[in-house]
Amino acid sequence: MTQSAPMSRKTAPGPTPVTFEVFIQSGFSELELASILTVLKTADSLSKSHSFGWRVVSDAPGFVTGACGTIARAEPAIFDHALADVMLVIGGDSCDPKGWQFRVRAMQRHRRPVAVLSEAATAYIEAIKAYDLPVTTHWRDITRLNEEGTYSALATTYVQTSSGVMTCAGVGFAPELVLNLLSAYLSRNEIAELASHLQIETIRDTSAEQPKGASFLTNMFTPLMEQAVRIMEDNLAEPLPTTEVSAELGVSIRQLERLFQTVLGTSPARYYKELRVKKAHILITGTKMPLIDVAIACGFGSTGTLSSAYKSHYGLSPKMVRTGGVLRR
Repeated sequence: MTQSAPMSRKTAPGPTPVTFEVFIQSGFSELELASILTVLKTADSLSKSHSFGWRVVSDAPGFVTGACGTIARAEPAIFDHALADVMLVIGGDSCDPKGWQFRVRAMQRHRRPVAVLSEAATAYIEAIKAYDLPVTTHWRDITRLNEEGTYSALATTYVQTSSGVMTCAGVGFAPELVLNLLSAYLSRNEIAELASHLQIETIRDTSAEQPKGASFLTNMFTPLMEQAVRIMEDNLAEPLPTTEVSAELGVSIRQLERLFQTVLGTSPARYYKELRVKKAHILITGTKMPLIDVAIACGFGSTGTLSSAYKSHYGLSPKMVRTGGVLRR
């Protein structure tokens, strides 16, 4: 169980206290919460110039259950009462901006930094109708929002800032986000020491591009395999024949098939189709796009072809999923 830490555990005179508020709702991301609190706890133990405290708050205070069953004790968030120096809103299964937007606006009025992570960032983007504002979120939701075609300044970076609010990819980037926020209080050497203690080898720049698919995980594949997967990921709407993929790679079809069978245990064609079905799943579950538009966006010639491929993978047709069917895991 997680709970708030004392706001300052070091006796005065001493380090300057800095408070962080972490806003959670039912179904919150345990990974993000644990990452944020771990970085803050470690920073507090190492820093001589500042003490770092935190409180976990919610619009439904008490015991709040996360997406995987973890229980966190949250204090009540009362309008603009007792604002912290920094606020973070965690993503999760059900992010309702009505529960935390009032505190975000209060933090903006006081010119204090706010970071909204992953699904919470997506909910925030949609709630404020950020059609032409520089914003970002996790790449999974970027894919969905881009298909809707209404957010012209939506970026694929880890962090974007607009009017004092940072929208962020979250999830595995959460520790580095906190390190970037702590850089306002700690020296470069202290940040480096903190990262070393946390076993963070590289602190990614907030303006760097998010990895948007398996091909960006360069240590998982050989260079040839990485290139093959990236070609497929870049051509989901208009899938290329296997002959064209192999031609771009400069290998024979037989070599390409042997490579996929060795590394992934499947054929190039099956893997390519799976990528397209997974993109369709994002659009089917996350948007109200007509199924014919989903089919076209994912390289299927008709809703029938899409439905057949989708049902083979997930056990239900797209229509059944949209009417509340339970997916096969």
